[in-house]
Amino acid sequence: MVENAEIIESVRTLPARVAAELEGLSENELRWRPADDAWSIKEVVGHLRDDSEVWRRRLYMMITKTEPVLPAYDQEALVREREYQDADLGAIIGDFQRFRLDVAENLKTLTGDGWERTGQHPDWGQMTVREGMERMIRHTDGHLDQLRQMKEKARGA
Repeated sequence: MVENAEIIESVRTLPARVAAELEGLSENELRWRPADDAWSIKEVVGHLRDDSEVWRRRLYMMITKTEPVLPAYDQEALVREREYQDADLGAIIGDFQRFRLDVAENLKTLTGDGWERTGQHPDWGQMTVREGMERMIRHTDGHLDQLRQMKEKARGA
């Protein structure tokens, strides 16, 4: 099992890892899409920002309520609605980092049994705080791999 401190550190540092991966990319590279219906690098980062905002809310609910129903969201609609393609990448990453720092700070307040508090997600079922944070980290790591691949293709486009 992953230690609590490792989870907190991963939550806290993932935005900086994403930002470092995108360092030096041009606006054209950030806006490049691998297909007409696919997200650009900026939109993927916007999605990570949104996901972090939602997880901040989910975590708060799990900490403060008994068996809350955790919100799901339409990630495609939110990325379109927020128009990340035309947004400032620094602002997107700033929000991403702020939301993740809030999550890390809330996690630091938990005692051992706090990590086992649960919530009910409409698609994923019941999960503990630990399971939710591990899911969030895996999700971000997957998108970090996606960003690395996109970066290489955008540079060659």
